[in-house]
Amino acid sequence: MATPFHDVAFGERLSFQNVVSHRTKCHYTEMAAQFDEFVSRVEATGCEPVGPLFYSLNNVPMDEMVDIETFLPIRQGTFPRHEDFLFHSYVDVSPLLRGIVKGEFEEQTEAVYAQLLATLEANDLEINSPFYHVFQKDPSPFVLVYVGYVDPDQSAP
Repeated sequence: MATPFHDVAFGERLSFQNVVSHRTKCHYTEMAAQFDEFVSRVEATGCEPVGPLFYSLNNVPMDEMVDIETFLPIRQGTFPRHEDFLFHSYVDVSPLLRGIVKGEFEEQTEAVYAQLLATLEANDLEINSPFYHVFQKDPSPFVLVYVGYVDPDQSAP
């Protein structure tokens, strides 16, 4: 498989144990506040985050409203029952195509989406997941963006 873009890579995977998630709909300008609130609420249960915060974008936000599911790996192997959260023993998504958003997130994300979609199209691959955005644990000038695809080598004959 080939890509004309320097920062695009095939065969990536998101794989974490003990993950808490929460799905919500909000205006895209409220996403940062939603992430902060989510982390605070998880920590308020006594759980310790150990991995990067990441989220899936589950719609095309034509009206500026986003449908997102936010994920956070935690140290604990269990999570208190909670009506707003789900606990996953494992989250494993693959194969993924990865791009990197550098600089201004809002402006550059669309360009990375376009690169990922163009790469899939150039390789005659079918998209099969939402876009995932992975933030680094430390303040970083980049965000990793992933999208799943159907790997023809893994398909049944």
